[in-house]
Amino acid sequence: MRAIIVAAALLGLLLVAAGAAGAHTIPIEATRQWESALLYGFVHAIAAIVAVTLPFRSTLKFISGWFFVASVVLFAGVQIGKIMLAGIPSHPTPLDGLTFLVPIGGICFIVGWLLLGLTAAFGQRNGSLSE
Repeated sequence: MRAIIVAAALLGLLLVAAGAAGAHTIPIEATRQWESALLYGFVHAIAAIVAVTLPFRSTLKFISGWFFVASVVLFAGVQIGKIMLAGIPSHPTPLDGLTFLVPIGGICFIVGWLLLGLTAAFGQRNGSLSE
């Protein structure tokens, strides 16, 4: 649990730093992709923390947390890196070889949410409360 929270916090820190840097440097053509990458990154960094702090005893919640962490790195990280290196998404960058990871990151978003839902549906609650 602690490792996922640390990873998500580090990703949140990096997203804030990237957002601040990009707010002053990215060209208008990249704004929509930039904002989308930041939004998805922040939402899923928070989702990773929420996943592992749910009151269920289930390994699925930890797996979902790691899927959320991976999704932020693969989806948001690659896009943000490309924009910061080239400024415009269509220009070549050293990260062009990693562009195939963006849709894999999107799949990780979906799998993370699926596993989080399964955790809530089938996970055994901690404590004596039952619903």
